Amino acid sequence: MTVYARGTEGHLNDILTILGTTTPQLFPFWEGTGQLVTGIGIGDLIPSETAGAAEDLEHDFAPLKLPCGLYSYHFHPTGDHHLAGIDSADYSFAGTGGMSLGAWIRPTTVTNNCIMAKYDVAGADREYRLWLDAANKLDFEMYDDTANASSITISATTDITLGHMQFVVATYDGVAATPGVVLYVNGIAVTSANTTGGWTDMIPGATPLTVGCAGVTATPTFEFHGRIALPFITGKGLTAANVTDLYKITAPMVGIC
Repeated sequence: MTVYARGTEGHLNDILTILGTTTPQLFPFWEGTGQLVTGIGIGDLIPSETAGAAEDLEHDFAPLKLPCGLYSYHFHPTGDHHLAGIDSADYSFAGTGGMSLGAWIRPTTVTNNCIMAKYDVAGADREYRLWLDAANKLDFEMYDDTANASSITISATTDITLGHMQFVVATYDGVAATPGVVLYVNGIAVTSANTTGGWTDMIPGATPLTVGCAGVTATPTFEFHGRIALPFITGKGLTAANVTDLYKITAPMVGIC
């Protein structure tokens, strides 16, 4: 493993170095109050509740300070609490060199928990989502929302542990004809199974990026129940070594040594 700088700011720099230069976006969650979650990259997030109204972090997201000085936020389907992002071409990855996304999570219940998404079922405007399914498995879905409305879903064959802090990542190599997707838990690739139905590639749409749910902010779906910290997304198919390094850098940041 590469030797990285010490200190929170040094670790954030190291994370961004691993994510690469193709539209990397990291949300450190360094705010404990207010109505804005600033990102390092192209966009920010708005703490939101029922009908998409802005909400103070300290009122419903119960910011919990981590050893590194950053925070994890609590998400609950009651009240539709989630983080609302923007729609940006930099969040769409059709025909590119791939993509990767992930976060630290502490899920509370098994309820189709969406961690991060650009995915609106009601508007037939779906691109991708990283989520825990009803069987408590880590899933990553990429959607071809054209006339054939088909997707490819990669599902881990082992359960996520409820109540435990875990680092989950999905990587996609960008080869639409023979998509290579790997799921990781705590820096280790997990066995997964693919389900596909005529998928060709993601189609860029107008759905905003969301954390803690899918859909649009006024009507969130697949709402997460539990804690999330250090979510990221990038236009790069991370390698296994990249993911291992991210885990080793961020584990002490969230209190896992």
